[in-house]
Amino acid sequence: MSEEITETNFIGEITENTEEQKPSLEPGFKSVCARIGLMMIVVYTARFLCSLFITLTSGAGWYKGWGPTASALLNSVLSIIFLNVIPITAGIFILKFPLKTKWGEMYAKPKYFARSLGIFPAGYGLAMVMQLFTLLLARLFANTPIEDSFNATKSLTSQSSLAGALIMFFHSVVLAPLFEEFWFRGLVLHSLKPYGNGFAIFVSSILFGLTHSNLAQFFYATVIGIVLGYVAVQTKSIVTTTLMHAMFNSISGVTTLFFAEPSVSEYIYNAGMGNQTEQTTAVTMFLIWSVAVLLFALVGVIMAIVKLAHIKRYRVPKVQTELSTGKRWGIFISRPTVVIMLLMAIDTMTFLLVTRLILRLFQI
Repeated sequence: MSEEITETNFIGEITENTEEQKPSLEPGFKSVCARIGLMMIVVYTARFLCSLFITLTSGAGWYKGWGPTASALLNSVLSIIFLNVIPITAGIFILKFPLKTKWGEMYAKPKYFARSLGIFPAGYGLAMVMQLFTLLLARLFANTPIEDSFNATKSLTSQSSLAGALIMFFHSVVLAPLFEEFWFRGLVLHSLKPYGNGFAIFVSSILFGLTHSNLAQFFYATVIGIVLGYVAVQTKSIVTTTLMHAMFNSISGVTTLFFAEPSVSEYIYNAGMGNQTEQTTAVTMFLIWSVAVLLFALVGVIMAIVKLAHIKRYRVPKVQTELSTGKRWGIFISRPTVVIMLLMAIDTMTFLLVTRLILRLFQI
Protein backbone atom coordinates (compact mmCIF):
# COMPACT_ATOMS: atom_id res chain seq x y z
CA MET A 1 0.00 0.00 0.00
CA SER A 2 1.33 3.41 -0.91
CA GLU A 3 1.78 6.09 1.70
CA GLU A 4 0.15 9.51 1.17
CA ILE A 5 2.34 12.50 1.88
CA THR A 6 1.01 15.99 2.61
CA GLU A 7 3.25 18.98 1.87
CA THR A 8 3.05 22.71 1.30
CA ASN A 9 4.15 24.36 -1.92
CA PHE A 10 5.91 27.73 -2.26
CA ILE A 11 2.74 29.83 -2.03
CA GLY A 12 1.31 27.97 0.94
CA GLU A 13 -1.16 25.67 -0.81
CA ILE A 14 -1.51 22.15 0.64
CA THR A 15 -0.82 19.41 -1.84
CA GLU A 16 -0.84 15.65 -1.64
CA ASN A 17 1.21 13.16 -3.51
CA THR A 18 1.78 9.47 -3.27
CA GLU A 19 5.06 7.79 -2.50
CA GLU A 20 5.30 5.29 -5.30
CA GLN A 21 7.77 4.15 -7.89
CA LYS A 22 7.78 6.63 -10.77
CA PRO A 23 9.30 6.07 -14.20
CA SER A 24 12.75 7.55 -14.69
CA LEU A 25 12.90 11.06 -16.10
CA GLU A 26 16.31 10.52 -17.67
CA PRO A 27 15.24 9.19 -21.11
CA GLY A 28 12.78 12.04 -21.62
CA PHE A 29 15.32 14.57 -20.38
CA LYS A 30 17.98 13.31 -22.81
CA SER A 31 15.48 13.58 -25.65
CA VAL A 32 14.49 17.15 -24.76
CA CYS A 33 18.13 18.24 -24.50
CA ALA A 34 18.94 16.69 -27.88
CA ARG A 35 15.94 18.39 -29.44
CA ILE A 36 16.91 21.76 -28.00
CA GLY A 37 20.38 21.35 -29.47
CA LEU A 38 18.83 20.57 -32.86
CA MET A 39 16.62 23.65 -32.59
CA MET A 40 19.68 25.82 -31.96
CA ILE A 41 21.46 24.28 -34.96
CA VAL A 42 18.50 25.49 -37.02
CA VAL A 43 18.98 28.94 -35.45
CA TYR A 44 22.57 29.24 -36.62
CA THR A 45 21.79 27.72 -40.00
CA ALA A 46 19.00 30.25 -40.52
CA ARG A 47 21.35 33.05 -39.47
CA PHE A 48 23.91 31.88 -42.02
CA LEU A 49 21.24 31.69 -44.75
CA CYS A 50 20.20 35.23 -43.89
CA SER A 51 23.80 36.44 -44.25
CA LEU A 52 24.16 34.47 -47.49
CA PHE A 53 20.97 36.01 -48.89
CA ILE A 54 22.16 39.52 -48.06
CA THR A 55 25.60 38.82 -49.54
CA LEU A 56 24.18 37.47 -52.81
CA THR A 57 21.55 40.15 -53.25
CA SER A 58 23.97 42.94 -52.34
CA GLY A 59 26.47 41.60 -54.87
CA ALA A 60 23.73 41.61 -57.48
CA GLY A 61 23.09 45.29 -56.79
CA TRP A 62 19.57 44.85 -55.42
CA TYR A 63 19.96 47.60 -52.83
CA LYS A 64 21.81 50.15 -54.90
CA GLY A 65 20.52 53.60 -54.05
CA TRP A 66 18.48 52.42 -51.05
CA GLY A 67 18.22 54.94 -48.23
CA PRO A 68 18.51 54.25 -44.49
CA THR A 69 14.72 53.91 -44.10
CA ALA A 70 14.43 51.18 -46.72
CA SER A 71 17.52 49.45 -45.31
CA ALA A 72 16.06 49.48 -41.80
CA LEU A 73 12.78 48.03 -43.09
CA LEU A 74 14.65 45.29 -44.95
CA ASN A 75 16.72 44.45 -41.85
CA SER A 76 13.54 44.18 -39.79
CA VAL A 77 11.77 41.94 -42.31
CA LEU A 78 14.78 39.63 -42.74
CA SER A 79 15.25 39.45 -38.98
CA ILE A 80 11.62 38.46 -38.47
CA ILE A 81 11.77 35.76 -41.16
CA PHE A 82 15.21 34.21 -40.63
CA LEU A 83 15.92 34.93 -36.97
CA ASN A 84 12.45 34.47 -35.51
CA VAL A 85 9.78 32.81 -37.65
CA ILE A 86 11.94 30.02 -39.11
CA PRO A 87 13.68 29.02 -35.82
CA ILE A 88 10.51 29.32 -33.73
CA THR A 89 8.44 27.29 -36.19
CA ALA A 90 11.18 24.67 -36.33
CA GLY A 91 11.37 24.69 -32.53
CA ILE A 92 7.66 23.96 -32.17
CA PHE A 93 7.97 20.87 -34.39
CA ILE A 94 11.36 19.70 -33.12
CA LEU A 95 10.36 19.97 -29.46
CA LYS A 96 6.93 18.49 -30.23
CA PHE A 97 5.54 21.35 -28.21
CA PRO A 98 1.81 20.93 -27.39
CA LEU A 99 0.94 24.47 -28.43
CA LYS A 100 -2.83 24.04 -28.13
CA THR A 101 -2.66 22.96 -24.51
CA LYS A 102 0.27 25.17 -23.48
CA TRP A 103 -0.86 28.45 -25.08
CA GLY A 104 -3.39 29.23 -22.35
CA GLU A 105 -0.86 28.32 -19.66
CA MET A 106 1.87 30.53 -21.11
CA TYR A 107 -0.41 33.54 -21.51
CA ALA A 108 -2.43 33.04 -18.34
CA LYS A 109 -3.23 35.96 -16.09
CA PRO A 110 0.07 36.48 -14.23
CA LYS A 111 0.36 36.08 -10.48
CA TYR A 112 2.23 38.70 -8.41
CA PHE A 113 2.15 41.05 -11.43
CA ALA A 114 2.99 44.32 -9.64
CA ARG A 115 5.61 42.68 -7.41
CA SER A 116 7.32 41.18 -10.45
CA LEU A 117 7.44 44.49 -12.30
CA GLY A 118 9.04 45.92 -9.18
CA ILE A 119 12.23 43.96 -9.83
CA PHE A 120 12.71 45.62 -13.23
CA PRO A 121 15.15 48.28 -11.89
CA ALA A 122 17.25 45.57 -10.23
CA GLY A 123 17.27 43.57 -13.45
CA TYR A 124 18.34 46.59 -15.45
CA GLY A 125 21.07 47.37 -12.92
CA LEU A 126 22.45 43.85 -13.22
CA ALA A 127 22.34 44.09 -17.00
CA MET A 128 24.31 47.34 -16.91
CA VAL A 129 26.92 45.73 -14.68
CA MET A 130 27.30 43.03 -17.32
CA GLN A 131 27.59 45.70 -20.00
CA LEU A 132 30.46 47.24 -18.05
CA PHE A 133 32.05 43.80 -17.72
CA THR A 134 31.67 43.35 -21.50
CA LEU A 135 33.38 46.69 -22.18
CA LEU A 136 36.30 45.70 -19.94
CA LEU A 137 36.50 42.29 -21.61
CA ALA A 138 36.51 43.93 -25.04
CA ARG A 139 39.71 45.77 -24.12
CA LEU A 140 41.47 42.46 -23.67
CA PHE A 141 40.61 41.53 -27.27
CA ALA A 142 41.40 44.89 -28.88
CA ASN A 143 43.20 44.58 -32.22
CA THR A 144 42.30 40.87 -32.51
CA PRO A 145 39.92 39.05 -34.89
CA ILE A 146 37.40 38.77 -32.03
CA GLU A 147 37.20 42.55 -31.61
CA ASP A 148 34.35 42.85 -34.14
CA SER A 149 32.15 40.63 -31.99
CA PHE A 150 32.34 43.25 -29.24
CA ASN A 151 31.41 46.00 -31.70
CA ALA A 152 28.22 44.39 -32.95
CA THR A 153 26.15 47.41 -31.91
CA LYS A 154 28.54 50.03 -33.20
CA SER A 155 26.12 50.95 -36.02
CA LEU A 156 23.72 52.37 -33.45
CA THR A 157 25.04 55.89 -33.89
CA SER A 158 25.13 55.61 -37.70
CA GLN A 159 21.35 55.62 -38.08
CA SER A 160 20.67 58.86 -39.99
CA SER A 161 17.00 58.40 -40.79
CA LEU A 162 14.34 59.12 -38.20
CA ALA A 163 11.90 56.87 -40.07
CA GLY A 164 14.51 54.10 -40.07
CA ALA A 165 15.08 54.58 -36.35
CA LEU A 166 11.31 54.37 -35.74
CA ILE A 167 11.17 51.10 -37.66
CA MET A 168 13.97 49.66 -35.54
CA PHE A 169 12.32 51.00 -32.39
CA PHE A 170 9.07 49.22 -33.25
CA HIS A 171 10.98 46.05 -34.04
CA SER A 172 12.96 46.00 -30.80
CA VAL A 173 10.21 47.19 -28.44
CA VAL A 174 7.18 45.39 -29.89
CA LEU A 175 8.12 42.55 -32.24
CA ALA A 176 11.26 41.23 -30.54
CA PRO A 177 9.67 40.84 -27.07
CA LEU A 178 6.64 39.05 -28.53
CA PHE A 179 8.73 36.59 -30.56
CA GLU A 180 11.55 36.04 -28.08
CA GLU A 181 9.41 35.60 -24.98
CA PHE A 182 7.20 33.06 -26.73
CA TRP A 183 10.39 31.30 -27.85
CA PHE A 184 12.62 31.26 -24.76
CA ARG A 185 10.32 31.78 -21.77
CA GLY A 186 7.65 29.82 -23.64
CA LEU A 187 8.94 26.93 -25.76
CA VAL A 188 12.32 26.33 -24.13
CA LEU A 189 11.48 27.12 -20.50
CA HIS A 190 8.26 25.10 -20.51
CA SER A 191 9.99 22.15 -22.17
CA LEU A 192 12.62 22.07 -19.41
CA LYS A 193 10.52 22.96 -16.35
CA PRO A 194 9.63 19.32 -15.55
CA TYR A 195 13.35 18.77 -14.91
CA GLY A 196 13.89 21.70 -12.55
CA ASN A 197 12.90 25.36 -12.56
CA GLY A 198 16.40 26.66 -11.89
CA PHE A 199 17.91 24.50 -14.61
CA ALA A 200 15.20 25.60 -17.06
CA ILE A 201 15.82 29.27 -16.26
CA PHE A 202 19.59 29.09 -16.74
CA VAL A 203 19.53 27.01 -19.93
CA SER A 204 16.85 29.16 -21.57
CA SER A 205 18.80 32.29 -20.57
CA ILE A 206 22.10 31.04 -21.98
CA LEU A 207 20.40 30.07 -25.23
CA PHE A 208 18.76 33.50 -25.31
CA GLY A 209 22.19 35.09 -25.00
CA LEU A 210 23.70 32.80 -27.64
CA THR A 211 21.06 33.66 -30.23
CA HIS A 212 22.30 37.27 -30.21
CA SER A 213 25.43 35.77 -31.81
CA ASN A 214 27.93 38.36 -30.60
CA LEU A 215 29.91 38.97 -27.44
CA ALA A 216 28.69 42.56 -27.22
CA GLN A 217 25.21 41.37 -26.24
CA PHE A 218 25.76 37.84 -24.93
CA PHE A 219 26.40 38.61 -21.24
CA TYR A 220 23.82 41.40 -21.11
CA ALA A 221 21.15 39.25 -22.76
CA THR A 222 21.92 36.21 -20.60
CA VAL A 223 21.45 38.18 -17.37
CA ILE A 224 18.21 39.69 -18.64
CA GLY A 225 17.13 36.16 -19.58
CA ILE A 226 17.72 34.96 -16.03
CA VAL A 227 15.60 37.80 -14.63
CA LEU A 228 12.81 37.17 -17.13
CA GLY A 229 12.97 33.41 -16.60
CA TYR A 230 12.62 33.90 -12.84
CA VAL A 231 9.61 36.16 -13.38
CA ALA A 232 8.04 33.67 -15.81
CA VAL A 233 8.28 30.88 -13.25
CA GLN A 234 7.00 32.95 -10.33
CA THR A 235 4.11 34.55 -12.23
CA LYS A 236 3.31 31.36 -14.17
CA SER A 237 2.88 33.46 -17.29
CA ILE A 238 4.94 35.13 -20.00
CA VAL A 239 2.65 38.15 -20.12
CA THR A 240 4.74 39.95 -17.50
CA THR A 241 8.04 38.95 -19.10
CA THR A 242 6.91 40.20 -22.50
CA LEU A 243 6.11 43.59 -20.97
CA MET A 244 9.40 43.68 -19.05
CA HIS A 245 11.33 42.66 -22.17
CA ALA A 246 9.75 45.60 -23.99
CA MET A 247 10.74 47.87 -21.10
CA PHE A 248 14.37 46.70 -21.30
CA ASN A 249 14.51 47.26 -25.05
CA SER A 250 12.71 50.61 -24.90
CA ILE A 251 15.60 52.22 -23.01
CA SER A 252 18.09 51.47 -25.78
CA GLY A 253 15.34 52.13 -28.32
CA VAL A 254 14.82 55.70 -27.13
CA THR A 255 18.58 56.22 -27.27
CA THR A 256 18.52 55.04 -30.88
CA LEU A 257 15.87 57.64 -31.68
CA PHE A 258 18.09 60.34 -30.20
CA PHE A 259 21.00 59.18 -32.36
CA ALA A 260 18.80 59.60 -35.43
CA GLU A 261 18.73 63.35 -34.75
CA PRO A 262 21.66 64.88 -36.73
CA SER A 263 22.54 67.44 -34.05
CA VAL A 264 22.84 64.68 -31.42
CA SER A 265 25.05 62.54 -33.66
CA GLU A 266 27.21 65.55 -34.43
CA TYR A 267 27.45 66.45 -30.74
CA ILE A 268 28.54 62.92 -29.80
CA TYR A 269 31.11 62.82 -32.59
CA ASN A 270 32.60 66.20 -31.71
CA ALA A 271 32.59 65.39 -28.01
CA GLY A 272 34.57 62.26 -28.77
CA MET A 273 37.06 64.32 -30.78
CA GLY A 274 37.28 66.94 -28.03
CA ASN A 275 35.65 69.64 -30.16
CA GLN A 276 32.97 72.15 -29.21
CA THR A 277 29.59 72.05 -30.94
CA GLU A 278 26.20 73.73 -30.71
CA GLN A 279 23.97 72.37 -27.95
CA THR A 280 20.51 72.22 -29.49
CA THR A 281 17.25 71.36 -27.73
CA ALA A 282 17.60 67.78 -28.93
CA VAL A 283 21.10 67.59 -27.46
CA THR A 284 19.87 68.95 -24.14
CA MET A 285 17.06 66.39 -24.04
CA PHE A 286 19.54 63.65 -24.90
CA LEU A 287 21.85 64.68 -22.07
CA ILE A 288 18.93 64.75 -19.61
CA TRP A 289 17.84 61.32 -20.83
CA SER A 290 21.38 59.95 -20.47
CA VAL A 291 21.68 61.20 -16.89
CA ALA A 292 18.26 59.77 -16.04
CA VAL A 293 19.23 56.36 -17.43
CA LEU A 294 22.51 56.44 -15.50
CA LEU A 295 20.75 57.28 -12.24
CA PHE A 296 18.16 54.58 -12.90
CA ALA A 297 20.95 52.06 -13.48
CA LEU A 298 22.68 53.06 -10.23
CA VAL A 299 19.44 52.66 -8.28
CA GLY A 300 18.98 49.30 -9.99
CA VAL A 301 22.45 48.15 -8.95
CA ILE A 302 21.71 49.04 -5.33
CA MET A 303 18.39 47.19 -5.48
CA ALA A 304 20.09 44.18 -7.05
CA ILE A 305 22.72 44.07 -4.30
CA VAL A 306 20.02 44.19 -1.63
CA LYS A 307 18.01 41.42 -3.29
CA LEU A 308 21.07 39.24 -3.86
CA ALA A 309 21.97 39.66 -0.18
CA HIS A 310 18.58 38.13 0.64
CA ILE A 311 18.56 35.65 -2.23
CA LYS A 312 16.99 32.88 -0.12
CA ARG A 313 13.73 34.84 -0.06
CA TYR A 314 13.51 34.80 -3.84
CA ARG A 315 14.29 31.19 -4.67
CA VAL A 316 12.08 29.56 -7.26
CA PRO A 317 10.01 26.53 -6.23
CA LYS A 318 11.95 23.31 -6.49
CA VAL A 319 10.87 20.46 -8.74
CA GLN A 320 11.52 17.02 -7.28
CA THR A 321 13.58 14.91 -9.68
CA GLU A 322 15.98 12.02 -9.28
CA LEU A 323 18.46 13.83 -11.55
CA SER A 324 21.04 15.85 -9.63
CA THR A 325 22.06 19.29 -10.85
CA GLY A 326 25.46 18.04 -11.97
CA LYS A 327 23.94 15.11 -13.84
CA ARG A 328 21.44 17.36 -15.63
CA TRP A 329 24.18 19.69 -16.85
CA GLY A 330 26.37 16.72 -17.78
CA ILE A 331 23.59 15.17 -19.85
CA PHE A 332 22.75 18.49 -21.49
CA ILE A 333 26.24 19.46 -22.65
CA SER A 334 27.07 15.90 -23.75
CA ARG A 335 24.22 15.61 -26.28
CA PRO A 336 25.78 15.53 -29.80
CA THR A 337 23.40 18.20 -31.07
CA VAL A 338 24.23 20.45 -28.13
CA VAL A 339 27.97 19.97 -28.75
CA ILE A 340 27.49 20.96 -32.40
CA MET A 341 25.35 23.91 -31.33
CA LEU A 342 28.03 25.14 -28.93
CA LEU A 343 30.73 24.84 -31.59
CA MET A 344 28.56 26.80 -34.03
CA ALA A 345 27.88 29.43 -31.36
CA ILE A 346 31.56 29.84 -30.50
CA ASP A 347 32.53 30.13 -34.17
CA THR A 348 29.72 32.59 -34.89
CA MET A 349 30.76 34.84 -32.01
CA THR A 350 34.48 34.73 -32.78
CA PHE A 351 36.21 33.93 -36.07
CA LEU A 352 33.34 32.90 -38.40
CA LEU A 353 35.63 30.20 -39.81
CA VAL A 354 32.80 27.99 -41.10
CA THR A 355 30.99 30.90 -42.74
CA ARG A 356 34.15 32.12 -44.43
CA LEU A 357 34.99 28.60 -45.64
CA ILE A 358 31.54 28.10 -47.18
CA LEU A 359 31.60 31.49 -48.84
CA ARG A 360 35.05 30.75 -50.23
CA LEU A 361 33.96 27.36 -51.56
CA PHE A 362 31.12 29.02 -53.44
CA GLN A 363 33.45 31.88 -54.42
CA ILE A 364 31.10 34.48 -52.94
